[in-house]
Amino acid sequence: RDSDSQSEPERRRRWFTPRTHRSKISDTDSDHCARRALVKPVVSVYKGEAMKSAGANGRMRQAYLLFGTRVACQATRLAWAPMLIYISEELNLGHKEQGQILSSFAFGYLFTQILGGMAADRYGGKPVQTLALVASSLGMLIVPVVVDDGYWALCSISFMMGLCQGPQHPGYNAMAAIWFRAGERGWVSSVCEAGPVTGTLLALSLAPSLAAKHGWRTAFTVFGMMCTVWSIIWQHFAYSNPSEMPSSKNDEDEKQQQDEEAGDLLTNTVVKTVKEITKSLSTGNIVKIHSSKAEKLESGVSELSETVKTVARGPSRFPFTFFTFIPVWAVISQHMIFNTTRYFFADWTAIYYKEKYGRKPESSRILLTMPFMTGAVVQMLVSGVEAPLIKKGYTPLQVRKLMGSLGFAITAMCLFGMCHSHTEYAFAFWLSVLEASLACHACGYKANYMDLTTRYQGIFMGTGNTIASICTFGMPLAVAWLLEINNQDWSGILLFLMSLNIAGIVINQKLTVVKELHVAEI
Repeated sequence: RDSDSQSEPERRRRWFTPRTHRSKISDTDSDHCARRALVKPVVSVYKGEAMKSAGANGRMRQAYLLFGTRVACQATRLAWAPMLIYISEELNLGHKEQGQILSSFAFGYLFTQILGGMAADRYGGKPVQTLALVASSLGMLIVPVVVDDGYWALCSISFMMGLCQGPQHPGYNAMAAIWFRAGERGWVSSVCEAGPVTGTLLALSLAPSLAAKHGWRTAFTVFGMMCTVWSIIWQHFAYSNPSEMPSSKNDEDEKQQQDEEAGDLLTNTVVKTVKEITKSLSTGNIVKIHSSKAEKLESGVSELSETVKTVARGPSRFPFTFFTFIPVWAVISQHMIFNTTRYFFADWTAIYYKEKYGRKPESSRILLTMPFMTGAVVQMLVSGVEAPLIKKGYTPLQVRKLMGSLGFAITAMCLFGMCHSHTEYAFAFWLSVLEASLACHACGYKANYMDLTTRYQGIFMGTGNTIASICTFGMPLAVAWLLEINNQDWSGILLFLMSLNIAGIVINQKLTVVKELHVAEI
């Protein structure tokens, strides 16, 4: 009825504006409405993001606490391997029984990976790792008491330790994904992955010395006590997420300032965009919104969405759709190859030296520790590789492919060299280079775990580590069986591992991506 008296811009404005909002909208009104609708969620979301980005010392402290926890779990796990030689002499155990004891840990490890990952996503990574530490210390202290009941008692203790240590790896990943930003994931992955190498070094150097001088029962007790001490330190200083960490007044002022700056930045961007849209509606230029404004709005909304996922309590159900993506299985496949290689040498190196060269652990301490010492040093050096490569123009995808393929290629070369090693010193040299090459995967598939998802990090790592642990469980049994039927010939095992690592190069190059995979929950 009033259409004749209205100008063309006014008619356009009435057409594109909802009926309930067809009163005149001024710039002041739009500014007020936008702030009222947006400032509350923006500040509440960015509070968690500011905690995540503030406090470099706090993040570094958590990284080294995670490193120490990984050292403790790995040391208590692998101290069994050298001490099993002394236990076998006392109980008269053969290769079959040794393989069953070593596999019992991995068998228990399989059952709690996924559930532990879901618990870490929902309740935080600290509680599940505390459980792993307490169970490991108790298991090591109980072994000397139950050993007289036979090797099945040892299998049971090893199984229970594996059952409780299962959630540690997904718990660590869940904490790292919350505490550290995307640009720091290569660094924190390298630091924390130095933990298993250091734990292996500690187990293979200290355990034989204690067992030779004071008996293997004393060695188990010492490792149990060390793990107990670390459990107390962990419980006192570790936090599942930044919001749980108490802050000094200076830190709180800094966080509050960053909260306000972050909230104002995003709010002002959205307010300006709303005003631009309102102005375009009032002038009839609905299609002439500046693309830069739209891009800023989209960037702000995407950042909000990502942060909400990070601070959420966790997924409500298992994300089956997430595991239909091929890059997910590319990461898991590389993890399987890595585990098969790493834990073959961790479990069997001491037995290999005794069977092949007639050297007991106490007489081959340097040969046992040198490779893992080399691996620990290189692992820490790798932590500084990712940032310089990206500054030189490498994309994160190129870094993942370069470091992953380099790790698999050098490992395959070392395995070929081991097949032709005629002395224990040559074998130790190739094993040292191999351990150094395994450090490259911290910037390869291990960081790629965190690239693909933040929300499902615990479940993803739990599932991946469960599947990879099947190799860890099956490898000791397979090695024991092959040694029985091939008259103690190790060459076939080494060549099989070489072929797996060559396959790892192909998977890494063809299937690796770094884009975050989003799954809609119903």
